[in-house]
Amino acid sequence: MKKLLVKLCIAIAFVIGVTDTGFTLFNKNKKQFNINKYSVSTEFSTEVIPEGYAEIKTDSTLSNKFMVSTKFHSVDETILKVEKPNAGAIHKTVYKDFHSDVFVYFEDKLIFKQRIEKDSFPTEDNTALAASYMQAFQLNEVASTENQIVFSVSFHNPSEEKYLDYEFIVDKIGDYYIKKV
Repeated sequence: MKKLLVKLCIAIAFVIGVTDTGFTLFNKNKKQFNINKYSVSTEFSTEVIPEGYAEIKTDSTLSNKFMVSTKFHSVDETILKVEKPNAGAIHKTVYKDFHSDVFVYFEDKLIFKQRIEKDSFPTEDNTALAASYMQAFQLNEVASTENQIVFSVSFHNPSEEKYLDYEFIVDKIGDYYIKKV
């Protein structure tokens, strides 16, 4: 009976020694935990542009009988850019997208009311535009004429560092079209 108890103790000690409970018989000089060597030495940083809610409101009355009201504001939809500035660092930049609510009056009559966003522009053949965010939407007083009003729209693709410019044109009856610059 004593020999059976000794054999049972040796068997339990062997099982404990083989399993992963600290120092093991087969893994004495190796690291105890499997740590990803890239995550241990990698520094992560995140930047959000703009950091908070951004809004720009403008009201303009032109001498050609047009009156324009715009509200250019940020939304929660985002474009992501991931950079590796040096070894051991990953920088993530989140760019918030923008929309512009546009009201156009001609001779004190509302002729155009619409939210202008990236989806308003043709993205089928333009993958750079699909990965861009609206950076600016502003009235172009110089290009506007007696029969139409022109807005300059600028998009920025942060991954390719590419800028795309368009003209959003509204005529005096409220029809609009988009022209790439």
